[in-house]
Amino acid sequence: MTRRILVVDDEPLIREHLKVLLGLDGYQVETVEDGRSALSALRSRPFSLLITDLRLPDLDGSELLTTVRLDGISVGVIVLTGFGDTQIALDAMRAGADDFVTKPFEPDHLRLLVRRVLERRQLIDELESLRRRMRQDYSFHNMVSKSPRMRKVFDLIEQVGPLGSTVLIQGETGTGKELIAQALHAADASRRRGPWVAFNCAALTDSLLESEIFGHEKGAFTGADKRKKGKFEQADGGTLFLDEVGDVSPTMQAKLLRVLNSSTFERVGGTETRKVDCRIIAASNKRLEDEVRLGRFRSDLYYRLKVITIELPPLRERTEDIPLLAAHFLDKLSTKSTPPVTDIDHEAMQALLDHPWPGNVRELENAIKAAVAMADGTIIHRDALPAIIAPGPGRRRGASLIDIARPLPDVAGDLVGRVEREYLSRLLVKYKGNVARCARHSGLSRRSVTQKLQKYDLDRTVYREDVYPDGS
Repeated sequence: MTRRILVVDDEPLIREHLKVLLGLDGYQVETVEDGRSALSALRSRPFSLLITDLRLPDLDGSELLTTVRLDGISVGVIVLTGFGDTQIALDAMRAGADDFVTKPFEPDHLRLLVRRVLERRQLIDELESLRRRMRQDYSFHNMVSKSPRMRKVFDLIEQVGPLGSTVLIQGETGTGKELIAQALHAADASRRRGPWVAFNCAALTDSLLESEIFGHEKGAFTGADKRKKGKFEQADGGTLFLDEVGDVSPTMQAKLLRVLNSSTFERVGGTETRKVDCRIIAASNKRLEDEVRLGRFRSDLYYRLKVITIELPPLRERTEDIPLLAAHFLDKLSTKSTPPVTDIDHEAMQALLDHPWPGNVRELENAIKAAVAMADGTIIHRDALPAIIAPGPGRRRGASLIDIARPLPDVAGDLVGRVEREYLSRLLVKYKGNVARCARHSGLSRRSVTQKLQKYDLDRTVYREDVYPDGS
């Protein structure tokens, strides 16, 4: 497709020179002599690039640029400046110009600049197109995908969600099992107005787990100073999501089986049998059929849970979703960064596509969060990504780390934060998410490490041994 370029300058010789020069590269070039004519042209037909002088007879280039951006016209912009107008040009870039060139200009330099801006604009347009398509075609209950396998999952949710059946969701850590469970709950007209209760079965010891799931009576154990409803009672009339059910001990498996079979239970320390009516959706990052075969999970409980099974593919098996998901996470984060980070360049996107994503969608979201924090400007470059995702010589150093326009304490604080985050990220990889070992290595207390992980939004579960089995 031939790229269309609009040149705005009040000097006829410059207009003609640029038309001939850029025409040699195959561009279709139109020229106008003032800003109002430029606006009329931009509003009536599409252009890929606007090259405008800053000093025009009717309105200056900055005013033209501001109007173009306010009108939402998607076009790359290069401003032409006279010698000594560098500050004005920088102001124009802050207003939305992509780059500037000083008159008189070297023809080869301008041609190179035009190619770079057009490549960047193509990436921006592609990402915006992805966002539009994502909003129209690829979103489902806060999930984003165009993968055929995920589309089948979405179809299954719509099919079985209204039935109220027990569902087992299996998939690696970070694949979005809870989002699938929430979508099933929302699809169930008889329960979606009831409570949604989610519980991680791997988080507690047996005694605490029993108290959390079934509740307890006052005085049932030390510290039980009042009666407490358990998760089953809290979910009565709605849905109970049991996450990581594969980590439940054999003793608790037997107690869960009884509730699933009879819909009755007793609180810890109580004798009254209580009846409950809630839909059960269970999830596991382990394949429960393998756990049954190895004798670690009861076969009767497994078959009771797997009335309907949904298998979630890992992100590495649906790489076509990576650009969509990255754009989705950028949209969510764009209002939280100054200036808003809205785009990802080609090299950074390629690094995202090449990474195996052992932590799946959750790891990708964390990577985008980290990249937004590290971004120098409005575009994520490869060097802004975590080193584990974009290692090697492609990472830039130096200038992007220091912004002399900001106060020294702010810059120093940012640099310390970046170093701390990178250091902790590498420790998590080395010790497979084990906080205690990270604390011993770093010389910090476990509490301090935990607080810093929360501060830098580092999810230790992404680095666990089952996610990084070889420590890489």
